Amino acid sequence: MPTMRLGPLDLLEYDARYGVLICRECQYAIQKSALRSHLLRHKIYRDERQRLLSSIAQLHLFEPHHVPLPTPASPPIDALPIISGYRCTAVGCGNLCASSKRMRRHRSEIHGLSKPPNSSSFARPVKLQTFFRGTKLRYFEVTSPPVAGRAGAVPLATTATDDVDNERYDEQVHDADTATPLPPQTRRVLTAPGTHPGSSPANLDLETLRYFHHFTTTTSLTLPGTEHPLPATHYWQTDVVLQALRRRWLMCGLLAMSACHLAALADDTTIEQVHRKRSAQFLSEFSAGWEETTKRDLRKAGGQIRCMLRCAHWALAESTLNQGIIPEPAAPSQLHYIMTTVRGFVVPDFGLRPGGVRSDDEGRQEETFAQTRRILEMRSSSDAGSFGAFSCCDNTPSALFNRLRALPSRMAEMFGKPESARDVLATLSAIAALVECCDTSFASDEVGAAWWGMTKWLIKVPDHFNYMVSRHNPAALVVLAHWAASLVKRAEHCGCWFLRGLTKTILLQIAERLSADDHAVQSLVGSLMA
Repeated sequence: MPTMRLGPLDLLEYDARYGVLICRECQYAIQKSALRSHLLRHKIYRDERQRLLSSIAQLHLFEPHHVPLPTPASPPIDALPIISGYRCTAVGCGNLCASSKRMRRHRSEIHGLSKPPNSSSFARPVKLQTFFRGTKLRYFEVTSPPVAGRAGAVPLATTATDDVDNERYDEQVHDADTATPLPPQTRRVLTAPGTHPGSSPANLDLETLRYFHHFTTTTSLTLPGTEHPLPATHYWQTDVVLQALRRRWLMCGLLAMSACHLAALADDTTIEQVHRKRSAQFLSEFSAGWEETTKRDLRKAGGQIRCMLRCAHWALAESTLNQGIIPEPAAPSQLHYIMTTVRGFVVPDFGLRPGGVRSDDEGRQEETFAQTRRILEMRSSSDAGSFGAFSCCDNTPSALFNRLRALPSRMAEMFGKPESARDVLATLSAIAALVECCDTSFASDEVGAAWWGMTKWLIKVPDHFNYMVSRHNPAALVVLAHWAASLVKRAEHCGCWFLRGLTKTILLQIAERLSADDHAVQSLVGSLMA
């Protein structure tokens, strides 16, 4: 047999013909160097992961650039998605592109045709697949059953909207290693907000449908995962979408996320404003429905969407809270509001109801301290010779752990003898949790690890520390600044577009709340802004 399946629920498929191991859930091949982190992403832990890696080690896997490609006459590979694309028909060329825009660029850059002739001879439609994504992407043509009316070569005459949608999809496949196709469960007719079931198909709001398409094919791929047994893409593309297809208010939440994402991607200010306006319109109906629902699963999904929408609006506008797009609670400070909002993604409703706090757990703090000691000892031995001196501008993991290890003593020098033992314990516990969460964040370069490391800290810090932040306690603000400069910044860099600029916002707000006359304390935060 040319293929064999491995792992829980036959997650992986080995194709001996091409020497590739395909993740059937993600629908792309996994590089040998990424196997361990990919299995961890699918929540395959310890013994089970090691057994699976031992089995995989017996297989012959090619590096991406050595994988032989199927011939154009080959049938599609079942475990991979099929993409509609184009083949250049220039003599001796045959270049493959997944969008008309890339094909036009190819014709211009390679064949010197800045304005291709209005002819059906310069490209023909084909079906494409690729084993790998991102920088290792290589398309190959496959033969699938013919579709009526599409035989023969055709000119690349497309509408502006089609061109934009095709290019966005193509950019996603080229630039993201975690892209997956639209699940079959969501390929159905959607009754868009503003229309009614039973109305004529001619009355469909095509703009709304385009937002829905963008969410299922692109935005959903960029969203972080939850504590869920399936990967993040399955959760957002399937579970939440199926719920939204039955509840208009939840669908409006997905459409608002899609519009925010398009606004963040837009290079043109006018286009950005159009998407932001549509997002605000969708958000209004979503918020009304979310406030009224009582079902636990819907509160969870809706609360996660609400939290990300708040972050997205902060990313799109520095003074969103003053624009009335999302009302800000009157009591907590904006810093505390940011913390509870992000925490609400992991603990639904936590940051969205007044007084939602846990009681401090001494056993949990002791466990955090013990884990922190183990991490720092491990880092110290692996980075032998590098501990001691550090640069605030160095954002490598070893430099980051150096800063965190030295932070308690630096703060003791700056603040002097503390007045409250409880404040000291809460601050040290927050620093210890920060070390543990940085270890989680830097475990891999995937967005899920970065997001989980960032949010995990917010649910591990003691409640008294949250109280200290709300009272603008200087020691708590310094630790919060290190969380922003390490974990929030990393989540931004790893692909959380809806957090764009949040690191800078938090650091500036902290600097404003610290005494301007205390230059030593200001330096603890100011150095993080480099």
